[in-house]
Amino acid sequence: MKFVFKPAPHYRSPQSTSGIMRDLTLCLLAVAVFSVVYYWMNYGSEVGLRVLLHLAISVCCALCTEAIWFACTKQKVVDGLLSSYGWVTAIILTLISSVNVSHYALGVSTVLAILFGKLVFGGFGQNIFNPAAFGAAVLMSTFAASNVDLVSGATPTQAINAFSWMTTADNVNTLIGNYGGLGNMFLGQYVSTMGSTCAVLLLLCMVFLIVRKDIDWQLPVFYIGTVFVLTLLIGLMKGAGINYALFHVLAGGVLFGGVFMVTDPVTSPVTIPGKILFAIGAGVFTVIFRLRSNMPDGVLYSILIMNMLYPAIDKIFDGNQIKNAGSILKKVLIGACCFLVVGLGIGAIAEVKEGSVASPSSSGSAPAVDVSLGTPISLSGDLATYKAEAEEISNDGSVATYHCTARGFGLLDPDGIASHTGHEYSRNEMDVTVDLATGTVTDVVLTHFGDTEGIGDIATQEGVLAGHVGKTLNDEVDCVTSATYTSESIAAMLQAALNAAAGN
Repeated sequence: MKFVFKPAPHYRSPQSTSGIMRDLTLCLLAVAVFSVVYYWMNYGSEVGLRVLLHLAISVCCALCTEAIWFACTKQKVVDGLLSSYGWVTAIILTLISSVNVSHYALGVSTVLAILFGKLVFGGFGQNIFNPAAFGAAVLMSTFAASNVDLVSGATPTQAINAFSWMTTADNVNTLIGNYGGLGNMFLGQYVSTMGSTCAVLLLLCMVFLIVRKDIDWQLPVFYIGTVFVLTLLIGLMKGAGINYALFHVLAGGVLFGGVFMVTDPVTSPVTIPGKILFAIGAGVFTVIFRLRSNMPDGVLYSILIMNMLYPAIDKIFDGNQIKNAGSILKKVLIGACCFLVVGLGIGAIAEVKEGSVASPSSSGSAPAVDVSLGTPISLSGDLATYKAEAEEISNDGSVATYHCTARGFGLLDPDGIASHTGHEYSRNEMDVTVDLATGTVTDVVLTHFGDTEGIGDIATQEGVLAGHVGKTLNDEVDCVTSATYTSESIAAMLQAALNAAAGN
């Protein structure tokens, strides 16, 4: 008989996969309960029940997709469902989505997340991407236009994204004040994605999962810590102050992503040094995406990018972790420094957008900001895509007023109820008054906004609309950065009114 001995140390985790998933599910359900209670108490039972319905639809879609897969691949369906934990992916995907997302979009994204984010790679434990992050990326990029306008108002990430995530300390403090202060943000008393707001609850979940040894503490601590330290340094360089760093951590999905997504053991490195570098890289990418992309948040894509890199990171740190401790530590320090230098470099070249932030309106719409202007839009250009129409509602011989409509960004059913079917687009509407002798716009009044609250409505601020007065068909109007679609819709309505006044 031959015995094979391996040298110490030996380690055996007291936790099983089912135990880890049970604890994770309990924490996710606690976050879901908070979301239901918050929306129920602040926006009514309809919205609170909508959160529950979102959860039910996503979980059902996940389980049905897996059941069909297991049946088609001749596996035991019940055993497969119990060992695949598809409900975890479904709950995470729901909690990182907006309450305004359509049921159809969430259901389809869940199916795609389960099927192409996990099952096609071999199932649970063999996927290369975090399935929930994969599904959320599909939801954001494909179904953004299907959102309903149930809960309006700009989220903190949308509000600061109007400044490309880089503004003055006064503006940061005003933004924080608009959401009730840091204390209110810490307690999650504001609208964002359904599960990302309550910092105190997310931190308690993190502590619970670490104490239970369900997750490695290095991943959430270094991820959240990297976002905080990097934005603190950038904020100090740009004069934004410490609240700028706190805003980065509290707003958006940093805490939720750090607790429930970065820590996914399947899509993160095996070695402790690899986990540290992985978390630092994800934190740096989050900050870079916020400062240099058009996305209001960068958590999801930073995680997906690091998911692709983790096999290479594990390769860098393979070998005897004790014998090669000195060499491994040097690699960690070099890698971390490279990531942080790149992040600081991006922060150093970021432009501080001063502008101003006003208090939120009583209707709950987005706080007003000084807008950033992009490429001007010619009123004589081709804007036929927006199907603008102008109907004369008054004419005294010298000036005429036209009620104009043009295609918006949201999708509508034929009966006018926002949903996934997309038979027709929403419409923006405004009244345009034209001097008939000169063909000049003399007044612009927005009467209905059909685009995305908190983003497109930047182009409808009073100061922006006032800038259209005095324009003719030979002129250009300003295009508001991050609200291009709405700006072009407004330009199409101006064009329709001027053409009607000219008899075209």
